[in-house]
Amino acid sequence: MFSKISRIQQIFFAFVVFIFIASCEYDFIQPPAVIIPEVLSFSDDVIPIFNESCNGSGCHASGFGILDLSPENAYNDLFVKSLINIDVPDQSELYQKLTEPNGTHVGRSTPAQQAIILEWINKGAKNN
Repeated sequence: MFSKISRIQQIFFAFVVFIFIASCEYDFIQPPAVIIPEVLSFSDDVIPIFNESCNGSGCHASGFGILDLSPENAYNDLFVKSLINIDVPDQSELYQKLTEPNGTHVGRSTPAQQAIILEWINKGAKNN
């Protein structure tokens, strides 16, 4: 009798494992498309990213950190501290800090925000 119960338990366990494995289904979730405005403005498109992701915690607000990303000082500080590389935009330190997998700023901006910053640099990083 013991061997019958044990055999029934084995079959039941195998069935449960099979159902569990067979029921695992993964759908690829397409990330939302990043819509970048045709004309990018430093004050209208980039500064809001800094205000949301960098200044809110106080890390890069005026008078708090090594880099001042407050609306009145951000543009100057980015260039004085050589964080923008117009010749090779994706090598800009600003962009790399936001996108490097092991960087200190990972997760502090969305892919859409990163794309806007990169495109702003691609278009000449104008103070408009």
